[in-house]
Amino acid sequence: MYIPFHYQVSEYDCVPTAIVNSISYLFHRKEIPPMVIRHIYLYCMDTVSRDARFGIGGTSKLAVRLLGNWLSSYKMKKFSVTTQFLDKERVCLETGGQIQNCLEQGGVVVCNMLLTPKEEHYVMITAIEDQWVYCFDSYRRSSVRGMAGKINILNPGDGRTPNLKIQKDWFEQTKTQRFCMGPFSIRESLLIWRNS
Repeated sequence: MYIPFHYQVSEYDCVPTAIVNSISYLFHRKEIPPMVIRHIYLYCMDTVSRDARFGIGGTSKLAVRLLGNWLSSYKMKKFSVTTQFLDKERVCLETGGQIQNCLEQGGVVVCNMLLTPKEEHYVMITAIEDQWVYCFDSYRRSSVRGMAGKINILNPGDGRTPNLKIQKDWFEQTKTQRFCMGPFSIRESLLIWRNS
């Protein structure tokens, strides 16, 4: 049985939530070993604030890379994935590029974007079609102000479909704008495919 996607339970757990959603997108519930869920949360939310509070800055880029490596190496019964970590200029949506190829092969992409000039957020990209990027955003929202024509909130229906679509040209820009990937220096994504 496939299960509905989850929403964040705090302001800081977008990375583990997006990765858990990616795994549940690719596998039936009974195929997902508990060790996978355990390690996703073990690696994530590893940042430390100035006053020594864990997780306040969310998840570091190093943790995303390490988790991707761990997921690729862990094999159990029907669970096996291949991951690829991309950063900087390699994170682009060009036709024939790595992200587009991952999606066309049935994979998913966990990708960061800017919510504000200083705040990054991670979403799960499931498709790029007709100049739109289709995502499941684990931060539940009913509207996005000031982004008419660039961002559309979608009804996720059964809970396993995108709840957000972003105009591709807007999402790809290198400016420091809301709901875009922003400058190459901050870009990162984790590509995840199921091994048959």
